[in-house]
Amino acid sequence: MHSVVKGVLLSGVTGLGWMALFRLSNSLLTHYFRARDWKMSHHHIMNICEALVSGIQAVTSSVCGIIVVASCRHDVMWAVHPLAAWYAWVAGSYFVYDTVAMYQVHLSSLPKVPERFVTRLSSYLKRRTLLVLVYRRGVGDFFVGCFYCVELSGPFTNLRIILSRTGLKDSRWYTLNGIAMIVSFATCRVLAFPYMYLAYGAQYNIGIMDVIWKIPVHCNVGSLMVLLPQLHWLRLMVLGAVKMARGKRVTEAEEKID
Repeated sequence: MHSVVKGVLLSGVTGLGWMALFRLSNSLLTHYFRARDWKMSHHHIMNICEALVSGIQAVTSSVCGIIVVASCRHDVMWAVHPLAAWYAWVAGSYFVYDTVAMYQVHLSSLPKVPERFVTRLSSYLKRRTLLVLVYRRGVGDFFVGCFYCVELSGPFTNLRIILSRTGLKDSRWYTLNGIAMIVSFATCRVLAFPYMYLAYGAQYNIGIMDVIWKIPVHCNVGSLMVLLPQLHWLRLMVLGAVKMARGKRVTEAEEKID
């Protein structure tokens, strides 16, 4: 119970920290663009702020994931690292913050904000879907660390939005970042799944097909449910890269990977 209280406090403090960082960056960037007479819409400024905070969270999550994976790879099922449990509280607070931030960014994109809260909320839900994935029984810190590492692609997906909003979509930086984004996304969000199965099989000296039959059905179903959207988003990234290679511009809707 004592650790739960600490976790709740950690979640509360970090949640306030995420929101404070979002507000501070919004204030600083608004002042910066106005001081330089740069015509940047309020929506795009908030979009950049959301991407900045998301990028910071992605780096933090990835660092924690790498530490956990490196510490627990000798025993993928039973090795324990405290960061696996503690960062879950931080990730939970970020999820709450991100939901609120995305809602505020969505409102800033509307020509006229509806007066009724129900109308505002329904318009938001039509454009956003949320995925919550938290389930384990105190084992498998190695796999938790692997899931933290999927955020390694986050800095590149968010940097793409920032480069676009600041008028650098046609720059070399945008192209190089796009390549890094696709490579990191494919590695950390797609190849991570067969890697986890192979790591489990290596510990028990069985092949990957035997792993599929050995582990509980809900683990396979859960992994598949998470993997399929990643394959979809990777496909959109590759199509966007092909589109740019043909001299066409990628739209704002195509840039955002949710």
